[in-house]
Amino acid sequence: MKAMILAAGRGKRMRGLTKDTPKPLLEINGKKLIEIQIEKLMQANFNEIIINVSYLHEQIINFVEEKYHKKLKILFSIEKEPLETAGGIINALNYFDDEPFLVTNSDISTSFNYSELKKNHNYLSFNAHLILVPNPSFKSEGDFGLNENILTSQNTFTYSGIGMFTKKLFKDYNKGEKLKLRQVFDRNIKKNKISGTLFNGHWSDIGTPLRLTNEINYRK
Repeated sequence: MKAMILAAGRGKRMRGLTKDTPKPLLEINGKKLIEIQIEKLMQANFNEIIINVSYLHEQIINFVEEKYHKKLKILFSIEKEPLETAGGIINALNYFDDEPFLVTNSDISTSFNYSELKKNHNYLSFNAHLILVPNPSFKSEGDFGLNENILTSQNTFTYSGIGMFTKKLFKDYNKGEKLKLRQVFDRNIKKNKISGTLFNGHWSDIGTPLRLTNEINYRK
């Protein structure tokens, strides 16, 4: 089964930490963020991965190719300018076949087991299956709600940045346009075409220097 890691953002909220280093190469106790994601996917037996890159992309490509070129198949989708989360996936959509594929952000840290997404979640009935988490302390409102296993537009829970997607999710959009996943999700939620699961284990969005420091301390 194939997977995609979203790694094209500039990491502006990281301030000076990403001036000369792309955010996916920041470290948590000796492990780079992109490294953590790749190894979690390997542990779950995802053996084909595509990574979209843009800002300082040569550094990411060089690191990944040097460390993993003999271990699994990894391709790169290079964006001259970041196409946002959905735009980046659409730009790489030809890489995937008609089977569902996992998508994860490069800047999260979690105990969620990615192999859980290989289990049957009625993918033939839905266009995507998202992993939601309780709202973290830094976020007063969530992104989506759940009505049994169907995603709703309520702001009860936070999207974890992890999901299993199908090509059908993006059928109304064109390659090359800048587009956020939220826009795609909202359209599909209105059609009851996205399912979801609430995960209550450890999860952190490494979006600021403080959150990076907190995660480093958590993992000590």
